[in-house]
Amino acid sequence: MMPACDDRAGREPVWRALSDLYLDAPVRPHVRAAAAALAPTRYSAHELRAILLDEVHPAVCANLCATAGVWDAFDMQWLAEAILAQQRRPRWLRARGRCTRRHAEFLWRLLGPRVARARATALPPTSSC
Repeated sequence: MMPACDDRAGREPVWRALSDLYLDAPVRPHVRAAAAALAPTRYSAHELRAILLDEVHPAVCANLCATAGVWDAFDMQWLAEAILAQQRRPRWLRARGRCTRRHAEFLWRLLGPRVARARATALPPTSSC
C-alpha cells in the first residue's frame, strides 16, 4: 500500500468515512454510511482495516473520551494533518491509541462484513455487444 503522504487525495474520502465512526454520536448509522462510502474505493479490505487502525484511529481516538467531543464532523484539513503528522513519527513512537485499539477492532468487525457485502452486491458493468 502506498504511504499516506503519497496518497492523500485517494485517502481523504476514506479518512472522512472512517473518522465519522469516532464522532460523539451513535455509531450504527455511521457504520452503514461508512460501508457505502468505502465499498467503491480501490483499497482492499486489508488496506481499509490498516487505514482504520494505523491512520484514523490514532488521530481521533481521543474524541471517544472527550467530555464534549466532536459530534458533527472532523475538520478535514485538521484530520489530514493529524494523520500525516502521526505517520511521519517513527513507528515506535506511534503508541497513541493503543489502549483503545480494541474499539477500532470492534468497529472493523462491524464495518468489514458490510463493505464485503456492498462490494459483492455491486452490479458489474454490462456490455452492450
